[in-house]
Amino acid sequence: MDIRKEEYLKVLDKFPEVISVSGDNYHLHFKIDNDILLEVDFRKYPKKMKAYLINYNKEYKFKLGRIVSSLRNWSVRSTVSVLEIIDEILLLINNLKFNQIMIKRDFLEGLVDMCKEIHPKKFRGLLGVQKGIVSEYILPSRACNYIKKQAEIISQSCNIPLDLSYEGTFISRPSGSLLTNEELNEVFKKRRFTMLLAHPYNISNSIKCFDSSGQILEHIIID
Repeated sequence: MDIRKEEYLKVLDKFPEVISVSGDNYHLHFKIDNDILLEVDFRKYPKKMKAYLINYNKEYKFKLGRIVSSLRNWSVRSTVSVLEIIDEILLLINNLKFNQIMIKRDFLEGLVDMCKEIHPKKFRGLLGVQKGIVSEYILPSRACNYIKKQAEIISQSCNIPLDLSYEGTFISRPSGSLLTNEELNEVFKKRRFTMLLAHPYNISNSIKCFDSSGQILEHIIID
């Protein structure tokens, strides 16, 4: 059986209302809401599939290839199933729609432990999202963590990668404060989300997440 047909049947089993574009079962539309469709094109699968958000009038088309980790890290040698990618995209859309962010528990516990170890020094770095879940971090060079005590913004001279998988920023707050300020508002604009971890670094009540506009994101911890 054509591998594309196998993938299509898996998708159809989970999403029976999926729409085939011009009768092509490997080019699909999923209804997101009354205005937006998710378009998935896997006609060349197992080569990299394409995914877009479009409106019903097709006036705009937003590529998802750079913000969906499975598409961004595509490899023919370790191809991800079409259904798995669709699930990842829908999870991302739901998180954005409901102002939520999902964080892996063991990852967060490790990050909190590091904040405790370095306290009372400030600790900061970048956060990576894999399959819709915050699950990895990268630390800047040593020099980045030894700048002015009150500074919130990571120095431009720091060795920070431009890898788009690192969608977030984290900053420890040894003062215990989770309040924002103008300097933090500038930080928020640089990445899709920012996580503040305040002393005493309890997972239950010492963490706040913000989107790029400074709005609070509900963070959901998953096992």
